[in-house]
Amino acid sequence: MKYHFIGIGGVSMSGLAGLLLEMGNEVTGCDIKKIQGKIQAFQGHSENHIAKDLDAVIVTAAALHEKSPAKEEIKKAKELKIPVIRRSQMIGKLMSRKIGIAVSGMHGKTTVSTMIALILERAGFDPSALIGSNVKEWGKSYRLGKGKYFIAEACEYERQMLDFQPKIIVITNLEREHLDTYPKGMKDISQAFGRFIRKLPKDGLLVVWREDSNLMRLAQIAKKRGNKVKEVSRKKIWPGLKLKVQGMHNLLDATFAARVCHELGISNKIIKQSLNDFTGSGRRFEIKGEFNHVTVVDDYGHHPTEIKATIEAAQKYTKNVTNNDSRLIMVFQPHQYTRTKLLFKDFATAFKGVDKLIITDIYLITGREPNEARADFSKELAKEIAINGTDVEYISGYDKVLKRLQEIAKPGDLVITQGATDIYRVGEKFLKNTK
Repeated sequence: MKYHFIGIGGVSMSGLAGLLLEMGNEVTGCDIKKIQGKIQAFQGHSENHIAKDLDAVIVTAAALHEKSPAKEEIKKAKELKIPVIRRSQMIGKLMSRKIGIAVSGMHGKTTVSTMIALILERAGFDPSALIGSNVKEWGKSYRLGKGKYFIAEACEYERQMLDFQPKIIVITNLEREHLDTYPKGMKDISQAFGRFIRKLPKDGLLVVWREDSNLMRLAQIAKKRGNKVKEVSRKKIWPGLKLKVQGMHNLLDATFAARVCHELGISNKIIKQSLNDFTGSGRRFEIKGEFNHVTVVDDYGHHPTEIKATIEAAQKYTKNVTNNDSRLIMVFQPHQYTRTKLLFKDFATAFKGVDKLIITDIYLITGREPNEARADFSKELAKEIAINGTDVEYISGYDKVLKRLQEIAKPGDLVITQGATDIYRVGEKFLKNTK
């Protein structure tokens, strides 16, 4: 088959493209930014990218929005009667050929997916997987195996998880997120995940978090349908875990992965060995290096709950690895104006424990923002965070952020670049001592 990917630069899209390429398909792509690699990828969008002999055009959910810069490409594909397939639909097609393990929920998807895949790999199951970040052991975000299992993250944005065909569903948690997709909040979210659970076959397995009251209500759907339901709990972490990664959230993620793999018949010995060897997912409290005795960490978290988990992990890290006198400096870039505005109060109280916070302009998502969206809305957020007691300043532009970071960071400090954007570049430049 011959596929063209619109928006191939994202980690999930590039991983899916790589997976299809390794399966023997022809793959091209395009993205706003310049992309280098094995796949021919054009910079920018043009209807000229759409050839008549394409079997399908693969798109992100964002590419289908009316304001998307890719609308001319999509229009051309439809004129040529070439199927336009959402990324999640393509993943669903691949999953339907295997025993699918779909990991969903607002937080922890990447870590839980990675852990499950690595345990299955160590146990000799030779799984296929598509992960939301690079897996260090593979040097990429995907794995093509000959075994019967396929592990993938099931994103809730625009109800993409409903395109999946899983036999096993893991839901780590439910929380107010993607409120542009779920305008009625938890009511809409619960309804969508209820539909997701109903996609399980009769011999399917649901694994959920016991302390999440919303999830426990939804678990009744699976029980009434005769599905097996297993619960994990903060009060009962999987025995024998001595993780190399910090934070209670990682222990909980490991317990999710362990429970799934135990249900698949994998021995506790292999489960514990794999999890205790786990060194973390890419951009999940990833230690980037040290310069002038300042440690730099990068984390993808961009929701208030995820930020709090990063701060907790940082506090444990400074206590166990560095020293109690270390200052925590965080450089945060908000992701999407809509998320920042709708979760404004939650963001305002999320940075307790940070000694110095730098906030830069919001990353605006093309095609998904309202007309009033503005990047410098970060200023107002910074003012609200200051009212809640955190030392914070708003700085526009990565170069100025880097300069300020170089001025204030002292030996012994821990610097965290936080956000779902390329804010990590600030930390990388700091480590290279560049301007």
